[in-house]
Amino acid sequence: VRRKGRVYIINKTNRRFKARQG
Repeated sequence: VRRKGRVYIINKTNRRFKARQG
């Protein structure tokens, strides 16, 4: 999921939390 030019990856263990990467 891309938001404001940032890539967010959804954790498979916790789908409610999104981790920032890059």
